[in-house]
Amino acid sequence: MRDARRLLPALLLGALVAYAVLAPVLAGPTSVDFGAALRPPSLAHPFGTDHSGHDLFVRVAQGLRVSLVVALGCAVVAVAVGTSVGAVAASRGGLVDAAVMRTTDGVNALPHLLLGIVVVAFFPGSLVAIMASIAVTHWPQVARVMRAEMLAVRSSAYVDAAYLAGASRGQVAREHLVPTAAPQALVALVMLVPHAVWHEATLSFLGLGLPPDRASLGTLLEIARGDVLTGAWWTLVFPAGVLVLTTLAVSGLARASRRPSPRCERAFGPVFGPEEGQTPAHSTSGAADGDVVQVRGLTLRLPAGGRWVHAATDVDLTLRAGRVTALVGEAGCGKSVLTSALCGLLPPGTRATGSVRIHDDELLGAPEPAWRAVRGRVVGLSLQSAAASFTPVRTVGAQLAETLDALGSTAGVADLLGRVGLDPAAADRYPHELSGGMAQRAALAAALAGDPDVLLADEPTAGLDPALAAQVLGLLREVADAGTAVLLVTHDLQALETSGVADRLAVMYAGRIVEEGPADAVLRAPRHEYTAALLDALPSRGLVPIPGTPPELTDLDPATSFADRLGGAGRTAHGVAQEVPDGAGR
Repeated sequence: MRDARRLLPALLLGALVAYAVLAPVLAGPTSVDFGAALRPPSLAHPFGTDHSGHDLFVRVAQGLRVSLVVALGCAVVAVAVGTSVGAVAASRGGLVDAAVMRTTDGVNALPHLLLGIVVVAFFPGSLVAIMASIAVTHWPQVARVMRAEMLAVRSSAYVDAAYLAGASRGQVAREHLVPTAAPQALVALVMLVPHAVWHEATLSFLGLGLPPDRASLGTLLEIARGDVLTGAWWTLVFPAGVLVLTTLAVSGLARASRRPSPRCERAFGPVFGPEEGQTPAHSTSGAADGDVVQVRGLTLRLPAGGRWVHAATDVDLTLRAGRVTALVGEAGCGKSVLTSALCGLLPPGTRATGSVRIHDDELLGAPEPAWRAVRGRVVGLSLQSAAASFTPVRTVGAQLAETLDALGSTAGVADLLGRVGLDPAAADRYPHELSGGMAQRAALAAALAGDPDVLLADEPTAGLDPALAAQVLGLLREVADAGTAVLLVTHDLQALETSGVADRLAVMYAGRIVEEGPADAVLRAPRHEYTAALLDALPSRGLVPIPGTPPELTDLDPATSFADRLGGAGRTAHGVAQEVPDGAGR
């Protein structure tokens, strides 16, 4: 049934296009013959003749050809302008987005026909002016649709991965946002054609379009006004009928194409690296000994509908080369937002204070070019949803190859896959063909493509069985032993306790680090009641549920602590335990 809905409009449109192209060619040159004027339809003249003696069958075909060319040209220009405006608004965001869209709304508020008349009045009879008048009145609708489509993609995981690999806003827009919205742009193009046909016909009917001696459906209808009064009904019926059939065919094709098949969608673009001439800020030859990342007094407030989410409050954290630091806590405590702050991917409008130093460079609040020089080369991020890190319509190997090229790495895809324990044959698979463990390893491979000094692994064992989780954790241990500073964000304390992968353990509650120290010491003798509650909830320690529910981070009271969930009875002052020195454990 769906194929029929697509086939019938396509066949009708194809027949009309063939008629417009072939009829004038087969008829040959025509001339004025007043002796044959206004003859009714017959075998010799299926559509009759007009008041100049022209065969209307040929004349309507010529008019349809001109109208289709004008309409298609206008639609292409309108879609190109609308897509460009939508891409700028979606990729830039903030004030640029607001200014661009308010301008778009202003243009859209103007009466289309009136604006078209004003433009054409300056250049009467000009085909270019007619096309410009139609295009300038139809791009705002396209811009709004394209912006909405691209905004949905901008927040996806693989766009974050593109930024992490050093892509600029322009590259993300060109390689991810615009290709993703391409099917909708095609639909908009098809839907604009009948609008443009009617717009041109209206201008010509009003005497503001093409000159009378140049046939278009509009000029034929304008001429027919006088002929109809003499009884020559065919001069109006046949041009109008062809106009209606063209509109129905194109509109039907647009409706059938409104939800295009995935096989027809263009592939998402690869992850590109720094802009031409840009060089990495740091060497990727390996991390030096010492502290690579120093977070001091970091406070993050995220906008949420006029309120503020207290995602992080006065956070101190140090990531050292060759060490795995595990960050644990319940869902919604701010772990992932903290990770985003370490790679410059905080949401627009975030209020951030404190310090984030990477290799002694202060990057909190740094401009985008500074972060692009760091992402992928100094800081690599393995996203929580491994499969979503990859574009779904390209093979994993192709995406890894482009990431390696973008980051300037000389390693091969096979070497990169081998580093994370994947068979080179996995390069020929699509993301959905990978198992959970394979997808997670592939995501880690992408994060390691630039040989970063810091690896941020956000929930790398989520959804994996214990055996696979142990393999992934073992891989992180190998990465750290090779000299990389690793931040392991997880809620799986059981896996941490069993594997012994972590050197340091930081516990986060309601946006605060409430306890931090050597992993063995924290797991063996927790100093904070929240850490103790997390450990008591493990199956190996009695499976005691944590009392109460985590607090909402929206407009959170600064004095909130885990003691509030225990009825106010806590073992530590101010809800924060003292840091355990390095000498107390591994």
